[in-house]
Amino acid sequence: MYYFIINPNSRSGEGFHTWKTAEELLRERAVEYEAYFTEGTGHASRLARQIAALSLPCTLTVVGGDGTLNEVANGLADTEYSHITLGYIPTGSGNDFARGLGLSCDVKTCIDSILSPREIVSVDLGLSRTREASRYFLVSSGIGYDADICRNVTASPLKKLFNRLHLGKLTYVAIALGLLFRYDPCPVCVRLDKKKTFSIPRYFFITGMIQKYEGGGVKFCPYARYDDGLLDFCIAGNLAKAKILFLFPTAFAGKHTDFSGVHILRGKRLDIISQAPLPIHCDGENMGCSSHLTLYASDKKLPVILR
Repeated sequence: MYYFIINPNSRSGEGFHTWKTAEELLRERAVEYEAYFTEGTGHASRLARQIAALSLPCTLTVVGGDGTLNEVANGLADTEYSHITLGYIPTGSGNDFARGLGLSCDVKTCIDSILSPREIVSVDLGLSRTREASRYFLVSSGIGYDADICRNVTASPLKKLFNRLHLGKLTYVAIALGLLFRYDPCPVCVRLDKKKTFSIPRYFFITGMIQKYEGGGVKFCPYARYDDGLLDFCIAGNLAKAKILFLFPTAFAGKHTDFSGVHILRGKRLDIISQAPLPIHCDGENMGCSSHLTLYASDKKLPVILR
């Protein structure tokens, strides 16, 4: 059986039009399917749990962006989902999950793979936890400047404008530049795998990543692998703001690692304690603010159709 969870509002309505194209292909091939449209925050998670509860072997396909995919992953992670294979038709602004796995954004190619998979891979799930909440992620979770960018992108009218112009990446760049001049770095302490501890007096951001990319194609962790059971961490601190201006353009190519003040680590767990509460994102979605964050590589994996 084939189930589809569709975010019709992803990329300013592109999700709905993409689904109509996919639906036409399914009908041409006389495929039996059920489709569900999301109606607000958290709905995709509830739909995923309901589909998993049927306990029928099936393919569950997400038509949406990284945020919708994150909701579905969290809905499945709370259940027994061994009978489910995940398909994906990317329609988001950033599409970092699709970029990291090399998934096609062409609807016909996606439908061909969903109906006749040639390769299925097991993708790691990370876990982001504060004292108040916890959430799984498929792309990345971070605290500080990058999370503040994600929080502002979600609320910005620029997102809709750039999406209509098919320039979604520029939203992140514009917001990042605006925030940089008023961002106030603060001290943090981090501990890797409950062993190595160090302090960063002027800290900008830390992100834990399963995929190589976040923020619409920024290659913060060039060597991250989605199936190695570990997280890659990019830590940026003790940098002048002028250097940050140069860091982001080079990060699109993964060359930011040459900057002093940028560190790449790998491990199962990173504990972060900041002097003040800082914004946190999980797959680009706002997770509030906290002064304590732990990023884990969980033992959970999702079977995803690669091609």
